[in-house]
Amino acid sequence: MAKIRILPEHLVNQIAAGEVIERPASVLRELMDNALDAGASKIDIELEGSGRELIAVRDDGVGMSRDDMLLSLERHATSKLVEGSNLFAITTLGFRGEALPSIASVSDLEIVSREAKSDLGFRLQVISGDIAHEEAVAAPQGTMVRVRSIFFNTPARAKFLKADATELSHSIRTLRTYALAYPEVAWTFRHGESLQFVWPAATFRGRIADVFGVGIETKLLPVEHELRGVRVHGVLGNRELNRRARSDQFFFVNRRPFQSTGLSGVTRGALRDWLEEGEWPFYILFIDLDASSVDVNVHPAKREVRFSDERLIHAAVFEALREALKGQQASLSELRQAWAPPTPSSANEPPSLFTPAPGSYSPPLVQTFLGSSASQSAISSQPLQQPAQQPAKLRAQIYQVHSKYLIAPIRSGLAIIDQHAAHERVLYERALKSFDTRSFASQQLLFPLLLELTPEEDGVFREMQKDLVVFGFIVREFGPRAYSVEAVPAGLRRASEASMLREMIAEYEEFRRARLGPRESLAAGFACKAAIRTGDELSTEEMTALVDELFATQQPGSCPHGRPTFIEIKLSELDHRFGRTG
Repeated sequence: MAKIRILPEHLVNQIAAGEVIERPASVLRELMDNALDAGASKIDIELEGSGRELIAVRDDGVGMSRDDMLLSLERHATSKLVEGSNLFAITTLGFRGEALPSIASVSDLEIVSREAKSDLGFRLQVISGDIAHEEAVAAPQGTMVRVRSIFFNTPARAKFLKADATELSHSIRTLRTYALAYPEVAWTFRHGESLQFVWPAATFRGRIADVFGVGIETKLLPVEHELRGVRVHGVLGNRELNRRARSDQFFFVNRRPFQSTGLSGVTRGALRDWLEEGEWPFYILFIDLDASSVDVNVHPAKREVRFSDERLIHAAVFEALREALKGQQASLSELRQAWAPPTPSSANEPPSLFTPAPGSYSPPLVQTFLGSSASQSAISSQPLQQPAQQPAKLRAQIYQVHSKYLIAPIRSGLAIIDQHAAHERVLYERALKSFDTRSFASQQLLFPLLLELTPEEDGVFREMQKDLVVFGFIVREFGPRAYSVEAVPAGLRRASEASMLREMIAEYEEFRRARLGPRESLAAGFACKAAIRTGDELSTEEMTALVDELFATQQPGSCPHGRPTFIEIKLSELDHRFGRTG
């Protein structure tokens, strides 16, 4: 007796259903795909019992004839592929051919459809894959599909469904995703007796407001970038939209939604200065490219795609987000107008980055950190130069609170600046530039300092050591896991060299785990440990110099760890808190 047998057709369809149809949201996606491919301008969706009892999708698209309806229920039948070559250049949303037969095999399915050229439509009822009834009926142009009692004949599949609230949330997420991709389509969504959404045709930003609420438009940065035929566009949320939950990230390729672990990693790398640990950004990103450059048929449920040049896609998305962050400058316009950039240093004099020893205050502390004319000595003797064309009144309106925060009034309210985070950002960007300019001065120690490390610290330190000279450190081996520190950056705080190097080792490890490159990690660790701290009191001139430098950086909104360097409190918010109406 033969051991290999051809499976019955109904069983083949049920197996296919297990791959294609995971839950009610899977059915909803397949039906929306077909409606959009049919050219619908309006799609009405209705669920009952979170989709277990009913999933109904009605569209005003081109509709189907009786013959097309019957063929749509055959496996591997499709209107979306003409010949084999089309398989590698798919421009439609759904085409697999298993969708309707698979859905029909595990439900009670009803289809009503009418073409524009026909006076009557046609109705089919299919139960467990078998046609139970067919008839001509009066119907509007378009197609209506009702799917009842999903998995009623496959209880093993039904038991894997989650609670009603969970299944409903998956369906709503699916609908929101498609509504974002197709704002020109009008959508309605009803669950039971409750009308959940009515979204008329809109612009892209109007649809974002529909989905996420009015007011979000002011918190979005535009994304627009093209790289070698790959266009990336959409929006990136500002820091206020960062969340602890990974829920509001949307990728589309040629308007087809998909998921990608690799691209998620790319976005986190591009936005590393934008995020605190454990935070996730808000973005809606569209990738447009030639259809032949992407394979959309790699996942039965159409969640994933494969790109012919994945590196190109990753680079395009990375560059697009980095460009978008530069757009943050526009949202900082008021602050930038309030603070002119500082007068640049002489090109022949390297800047000094560090503060004098506590108690030895002579020049402005921050200027000694940031430098306008520092020499090889630890303390600059140059007076602070006020940036040109800045009103004296404005320059006086900056205050330090608890030796920790700086507060300055701006036209729209108040800016509150974290002095340590702000200085970290300044030092980080200057440190990165130093790898090319080698502009930091060294100061020879009168007595070399012995640095002894643990085996773990020593391994990390050896990776860092070759680049430490860029910052002005001169360190030589002095024995097993021991080093002689002979010179340090000019202006480094006294008696802090050994502890600073140990702390830099720990910071370097942390940033390397966050997938920063070696030099970025070293610059970030260096900036963190060299920056002014809570408790350092600053004069008005020092505060002014620090804010000047902050708003001259490329990314003034966050420190290398991703923490914000400043927050803005609107005057309207203050009025609200004090109960003022005007």
